[in-house]
Amino acid sequence: MVARVVRGRSRETDELTFTSTFTVGRDEECQVHLLDEGVARAHLQVVFDGILWWARDLNTEAGSFLGGNRIQLLALPERAEIELGRGGPVLSLAIRSDEAKAPPVSDRVEGEPQSKGRFTSETQIIERYVRPRGDAPAGRETLMLRRAFARVQKRSSRRYRLVLGAVLAALLVAAALLAYEAMKLKALRGTAERIFYTAKSLEVETSKLEELAAEHGDQKSLEQIRADRTKLVEMEQEYESFVKDLGVYRKVPEDEQLILRVARIFGECDVKVPASFVAEVRRFVERWKSSDRLSRLLARARQHGYPAAIAATLARANLPPQFLYLALQESGFDERAVGPASSYGFAKGMWQFIAVTADRYGLKVGPRFNEAIYDPLDERFDFEKSTAAAVRYMKHLSATEAQGSGLLVMASYNWGEDKLRNVITALPADPRERNFWLLLERNKLPRETYDYVLSIFSAAVICEDPRLFGMDLACPVLTSAKPAKR
Repeated sequence: MVARVVRGRSRETDELTFTSTFTVGRDEECQVHLLDEGVARAHLQVVFDGILWWARDLNTEAGSFLGGNRIQLLALPERAEIELGRGGPVLSLAIRSDEAKAPPVSDRVEGEPQSKGRFTSETQIIERYVRPRGDAPAGRETLMLRRAFARVQKRSSRRYRLVLGAVLAALLVAAALLAYEAMKLKALRGTAERIFYTAKSLEVETSKLEELAAEHGDQKSLEQIRADRTKLVEMEQEYESFVKDLGVYRKVPEDEQLILRVARIFGECDVKVPASFVAEVRRFVERWKSSDRLSRLLARARQHGYPAAIAATLARANLPPQFLYLALQESGFDERAVGPASSYGFAKGMWQFIAVTADRYGLKVGPRFNEAIYDPLDERFDFEKSTAAAVRYMKHLSATEAQGSGLLVMASYNWGEDKLRNVITALPADPRERNFWLLLERNKLPRETYDYVLSIFSAAVICEDPRLFGMDLACPVLTSAKPAKR
């Protein structure tokens, strides 16, 4: 194996030749000693197993890349250029003509199914891994075994038994590698969770500071906070890229992809959404499909220009525009709606404020608040003022008890923050644990509130791609949760 640094700073300037395993990194004990700070102390290991050369990233944060793709463990082709961290040094590797070479990249098929059960004879191993089966493409391990077997056939019976033993050992190594990759996948999903919840925690703290600065009219602090939000955007982009590389959505049905992505929009980690929640959302989607209610209410909102105005107000508060479907569930986008009588009086307006909450968020309550009628002097019926108040209310819920969980915001809005506060605050304070499904697991939620949250969420999912669900709807144009083609 010939190694040469073609980009970056290295202690060695000439080509280096290796006949066995060597390590690349900043540590002086590395056989290829790099001087770039972005390289880990022990970054990459190039391994020769007697048949193939392998490149293995040593669990570095910056990663190792071949052809723009991040690698963990890879059989090397005849020539390869490995980038140590994006934009970092590049190591050129070339297998000498007298050394074994990896199968051509185009011949490799990842994820070949493993045999079921245990082998009881060498013949079974040969039938499974060595003899070609039609035109089906073979995986990396299978190709390796077939070539080994071809060499064995040309040797004496004693030599045959020795090499076949090596093949069996290779099978054990392959099984160990598969187990290792499964462990790595689990670890990567854990990393994705940490990235998501770090960003979410920062979002919650930023929202608290923003609310405090706005309350005191501190414009300088507000400007600084808004500038700092660029860091949150960068973290969200990093998470998006990481989830894409992880392949979370690769084998997931399209409707489930939308459910997971809308969950992320509402502040829940998409790699942790329970399967039971996905099933419930599908059930509520079918509820919406069973009538024309969603179509009628969206037509009413569109006729008055409500969706764009609501979405813009939510965006200014750094809340998901999909919260506009809360107004759909509260009042059907009817700004003159009056709710039924309750111990708190009548809830009124598009956002169905009771008098005490309306007063707290700056809305003037009219003199006829105790009557189930429209009152032009009651600002709960003023679309612009009540929408601004509702967004401030949701922002407060998100930054406090809900800890950035949009589903808990919806539950609090419906059940009443006072009733839900003690229930939610009994949950762990960490945003990682404070979520809707843990609330369901530990507490009995009123059926009305459960249906309320699932109805809003499923309407948001449908409106990301109505045709996917067989519905002909004119939905508001929002930031799409529809996944890009992969």
